[in-house]
Amino acid sequence: MKVKSPTENGLLCIGLNQDKSCFSCGYQNGVRIYNCEPLKQLHKHNFNKGVGHVEMLFRCCYLALVGGGDNPAFATNKVVVWEDEIQKVACEIEVKSEVLAVKLKRDRIVIILLEEVYVYTFEPHPKVLFSFSTCSNPLALTDMSTTTSLLVIPSIDKGQICLINIGDDSPNSQMRLIPAHTSSLAILNLNMQGTMVATASEKGTLIRVFDTHTCLLLYELRRGTQYARIHSVAFNQLSTKVCVTADTKTVHIFSLDTKQKTRAITKYTLPTTSPSICCFGAEENTIIIVTIAGFYYKIRWNDKGESVKEEQFKFTAMMDE
Repeated sequence: MKVKSPTENGLLCIGLNQDKSCFSCGYQNGVRIYNCEPLKQLHKHNFNKGVGHVEMLFRCCYLALVGGGDNPAFATNKVVVWEDEIQKVACEIEVKSEVLAVKLKRDRIVIILLEEVYVYTFEPHPKVLFSFSTCSNPLALTDMSTTTSLLVIPSIDKGQICLINIGDDSPNSQMRLIPAHTSSLAILNLNMQGTMVATASEKGTLIRVFDTHTCLLLYELRRGTQYARIHSVAFNQLSTKVCVTADTKTVHIFSLDTKQKTRAITKYTLPTTSPSICCFGAEENTIIIVTIAGFYYKIRWNDKGESVKEEQFKFTAMMDE
């Protein structure tokens, strides 16, 4: 998730790694990596220029970086894969237009442009394997399974998603389509196993969960009746719960069981409408929320559906360790 212009704290983007154990931040002067639980700063990289997108590869030494902000560290049409262990560039990929986001897995680099998605090999001299056209995708909606070869992107048609096997020699022949919504997409996220995908439209009233094997609708989760901009959606590790944040300040937690298919089991109201990312905590009945305003929250709820803020920190003000 990134902002169009720098925030007061210099933040340009925030993002979680694949196992949700860390989050990364691009600043006007470089990159910082934080541990989710307990919250602490792990690494700081000063480029003295802006980084508008950071993508981690689990907790290993590779970071995919794209320049951003008032004085970009790199060209905005270039992906730089930084190897932290040796403090050097491992590889670079230059494309024809601005890079909106990057996804990594151990053998693939996926680059998201406004109306195209490119898949490259992950090696010192990356080779382009595939390219796919999408509808206009300013939110850079794309997700990739780290355990399978599944890539999910918006299709060329509004509200529709494509499921693609990028491990196949001819992925276009294996492409499957899901007409998820009638209006434009606002979010799409896979679960850890790559067996479910959650989507929401720009209306923000419903979150739909589809089976990635059958393409059938499994759950329709009612966030509310009033329109809202969904900021983030996340599954827990067992794919039994979903958390949702939006610009209404309210965080919703849903249970994916046969008894609770539509209504949230608990809610919590944040003190800000700032764009945010969320994930489930290591402890049961906890979630972590990180906002572009620079705040970290840990929320806990009980079996009665009562929720409470357990931790709050201004992570942008943390001292270097």
